[in-house]
Amino acid sequence: MTFVYDLFFLVFSIIYIPILLFKGKFHKDFAQRFGFLPSCVLGLDRPIWIHGVSVGEAMVAIKLAEKLKTVFPKKRLIISTTTRTGYETAKKGAGENVDGIFYFPVDISFVVSSVVRNIGPSIFIMVETEIWPNILYALKKYGAVSCVINGRISDRSFGRYNFIKPLISGVLKNVDMFCMQSQKDAERIESLGARKEKICITGNIKFDVALGAGKCQKYDKRSLLFGVNDEVIVAGSTHYPEETYVVEAYLKLKVKYPALKLILAPRHNARSLSIGKYLREKSLTFALLTDVLQNKAGAAGPFDCLLVDAIGYLKDLYPLATVVFIGGSLMKKGGQNPIEPALCKKPVVFGPHMFNFREVSEAFVKDGGAVRVKDKDELFIVLDRLLGDIKERSRMGENAFLAVQKNRGALDKTVECLRNVGISYL
Repeated sequence: MTFVYDLFFLVFSIIYIPILLFKGKFHKDFAQRFGFLPSCVLGLDRPIWIHGVSVGEAMVAIKLAEKLKTVFPKKRLIISTTTRTGYETAKKGAGENVDGIFYFPVDISFVVSSVVRNIGPSIFIMVETEIWPNILYALKKYGAVSCVINGRISDRSFGRYNFIKPLISGVLKNVDMFCMQSQKDAERIESLGARKEKICITGNIKFDVALGAGKCQKYDKRSLLFGVNDEVIVAGSTHYPEETYVVEAYLKLKVKYPALKLILAPRHNARSLSIGKYLREKSLTFALLTDVLQNKAGAAGPFDCLLVDAIGYLKDLYPLATVVFIGGSLMKKGGQNPIEPALCKKPVVFGPHMFNFREVSEAFVKDGGAVRVKDKDELFIVLDRLLGDIKERSRMGENAFLAVQKNRGALDKTVECLRNVGISYL
């Protein structure tokens, strides 16, 4: 089975590398994924290894590392990520708490065996639920403890895992602790083969990450060339064709609210060029965020839409919002994290497909901090209602903020679980 899995992964890697080159995602540190590790993660005394795939998981990894460093100040900590954005997030936020940051290896047996042997971790911590058979086996063989934290299993993933349940069940035996976000997630991981005594429910650390970051009012409306009294819709992390839905709603709303502006932040900023072309076709004036921040010619206001063409800025734009739409939710993409706008006391609107943030979105809707819409027509109706009712906006914003506060504490619960399972190493 290992040979077949390795062969599949090797063939996939060979095919995928040209695709990465074509998309411009191949970078100078890519060799780390094949076991060529940077010196910063070598020669450490049985470090704690935390892995977070991309930006959201990397932020959880940073927060966990910060907490672990206060509890176990002598332990060495390293973080791995899979994506470049995750890597950049970890580099920017880890600070002195983390000894090294690197790219996660591809799950080929001889690669991960070499990586585990060279790093020599005491504990390996996966943020959310990544099930990589070879590395989990290699860690078990080496004698390291493996843990899942902030674990969740979406409806889509659960269906896929069930399809290969006999394989997954065997792999899960190599994990020593599952810290799951909710009762439903705990039940799902148990049904896939995890032993009940290895499962604990800790909640979602992303609530703690948001509260720890605090509210950052980095920009005001004038610094982004908006009028002080302008109302602003922020559409964050959108996928095609959600931009068209938001723009259609905006065009109708602008007739009723002449001072209304739009901040449009696509999930993948490489799409900014095509979105800008679409905005011109709709006779909307716009400026790129990077041009505005750099005071470039052609970025003079006033304009209808501010188009976010770089990563890392969205959380600083939420405080400017009158109302926030969460992208990836009208399409079957699983949504994006609504906690950051909630922390800014902003009313949140999202579509029916929030399965990547199921518990968070349900908590917001239940507590009156968010509205779930079924389609683009209902999106327009809800945006219209909120723009016209300052009291409802204020009430929703407060409720969203209180929901974040109410759900904090997952980080402490998680660290306690890690203490229990890995006490001989810590």
